Amino acid sequence: MPTEVKSKDEFLRLLPNARECRVVRRKGYVKLKLRLSRTLYTYKTDNEEAEELLKQVKCPIVEL
Repeated sequence: MPTEVKSKDEFLRLLPNARECRVVRRKGYVKLKLRLSRTLYTYKTDNEEAEELLKQVKCPIVEL
């Protein structure tokens, strides 16, 4: 089961260990999914904050 991340700081803490970042754009929000070696983490945010966070991602980004 995926684990939901509640804060931006926690999401940024997980970024260096991520193997892949998937981006799911919906009406009104963006869901970012980080795949780590054992767990999938999800973070829901608005479009502006998602674009800001995606600039910091160094792993491969997959748009869904």
